Amino acid sequence: MSDDGDRLGLERRYAGALSALLVQMTPPYGFTLATFTAGGLTAHFAGTTPDPWDILLFLAGALTGYALLALIAVSLLRRLHPRPLPVNSWQMLHVIPLGVVFLLALAAATLVAFPVAWFMSGIALTFGYLGSFAWVLRFLGRDDGTIAGGA
Repeated sequence: MSDDGDRLGLERRYAGALSALLVQMTPPYGFTLATFTAGGLTAHFAGTTPDPWDILLFLAGALTGYALLALIAVSLLRRLHPRPLPVNSWQMLHVIPLGVVFLLALAAATLVAFPVAWFMSGIALTFGYLGSFAWVLRFLGRDDGTIAGGA
């Protein structure tokens, strides 16, 4: 095989691996961004660095948001058996889920008294990100069963 053929093969394998990695990392990467957004907004409006109890309240809120979403899923599906959803490349930008988290965390940090705002911000994080990302994947995605490389 020629050097050009070897290079092209390596580039194709790299492109395939990068594409697969981006699709697999979409939810955890977006959730990381959402966590920083919610925590940062809440800390800003609290006017101080969170103490361990604030962080525990944020964690409890995030877990409560997860539990609420699980209850919703169970009540809607009567089972928790997720099926893979196709991901379009534009959905990996997390524009809608991060916007929802920003607005919900902003509301929690400005409308709810501290320290309860930490708890509400945790709920806003999980409920806002996972709930809206599932909505984006389900209602704004493709139904052809493929992972699209384009919009």
